[in-house]
Amino acid sequence: MKQLSIFVENKFGRAYSIIDTLSANNINISALSIADTSEYGIMRLIVDDCEKAKAILKENGIMVKITDVLAIPMGNTPGELSKLLKIFTDSMISVEYMYAFVSKKNDGAVLVTKTNDTENSISALKKMGISPLNHEDLF
Repeated sequence: MKQLSIFVENKFGRAYSIIDTLSANNINISALSIADTSEYGIMRLIVDDCEKAKAILKENGIMVKITDVLAIPMGNTPGELSKLLKIFTDSMISVEYMYAFVSKKNDGAVLVTKTNDTENSISALKKMGISPLNHEDLF
């Protein structure tokens, strides 16, 4: 799965400006996460057209890159996230960051995560009968 990672100055109206730019260009956002410090933040987005969004943001002077992440389907019930994290822990895989969203299309939730070892993460998930989603699965 591809994700936009956007460098955001921590100043009034900046998040709105980025989101409004994407909206004005008909980019659909399925998931969003912002991690911040006192001076800046990283906005992470799952959108319907990463390349178009990246080009539009760059044209507007916004620092953005496309990052590979895992999008993992899971039930929207207590304990589902724990089960997924146990798979990574048992396989000695570190989670760098994660966020989740509810997906009508997949009839449950989706965990978006970046790990220290994508290939082993996919292998560990598949051993447990879980296949990460691709872009077409969400859009």
